[in-house]
Amino acid sequence: MFKVRDYVVYPKYGVGKVIKKTEEVVGKKERKYYKIEFINSPLTISVPINQSDELGLRYPLSKYSLRKELKKLSKTVKITKSTLKTLDLFAKEKLNSGTVEDAIELVNLLKSLASKKEKENKNFSYSATQRLEIAVNFLKSEVEHVLGTKAISHYDLD
Repeated sequence: MFKVRDYVVYPKYGVGKVIKKTEEVVGKKERKYYKIEFINSPLTISVPINQSDELGLRYPLSKYSLRKELKKLSKTVKITKSTLKTLDLFAKEKLNSGTVEDAIELVNLLKSLASKKEKENKNFSYSATQRLEIAVNFLKSEVEHVLGTKAISHYDLD
């Protein structure tokens, strides 16, 4: 269970701070929520406390664990027809998991795809560009929170 003032990570949005716990009555049932305010964003969301685990809410990684995961960033991924067929579903699953590992896997895949498209003189799709931006911003928020602002450029996330 998270406490007020704890920093947490929420899928797609990245690092935020629990600013308060609230109680609301919804259909005769009282429900408790974490109110989370995101760093570098005007976005604030409410997450049901009893569903926070299944929704992917977690604490930020330690410096050691984050650095270990970031070593996997910028690896080239082979693009196959099968990859392209399942790209939408794959991207959705990776973005919704809320893990650094999945975000890195998605970034590596999409950057490899962008590179392939550029070599073929073809356009990188708008939806793929959006997903890449979401995944990179997700990673940036955790890197900035855990390792500091300078680490963003070190890991080529700007």
